Amino acid sequence: MYGHQHPLMDKPGQSKVVWGLTFPQLIAILIGGKLSYEFSKIVPALPVKNIIISHVHHLIPLAFTLILLYAREQKTGLLLYQYIYHWIKFKLKQNRTFVWKRPI
Repeated sequence: MYGHQHPLMDKPGQSKVVWGLTFPQLIAILIGGKLSYEFSKIVPALPVKNIIISHVHHLIPLAFTLILLYAREQKTGLLLYQYIYHWIKFKLKQNRTFVWKRPI
């Protein structure tokens, strides 16, 4: 019994789809790009002659998405979107109060 390897394989890690990104990361970046595109259709360019500076504010949704994907919270080490999700879950769970009547 000692020294025998278990016949089941380890769980596979998340596979990289394109450019070293996992599928959820790729979908999130595509959503951020789509939001940036829609934002650029609504908000006009800044009145500056330099084309890069005049359109830099259109990248705000994409930058926000990238920050959520890759930034980590310092104390827990979780990714920022995971930390925000668990924090909201915790706050919603805290506000529950149960009224219990003792049966007579």
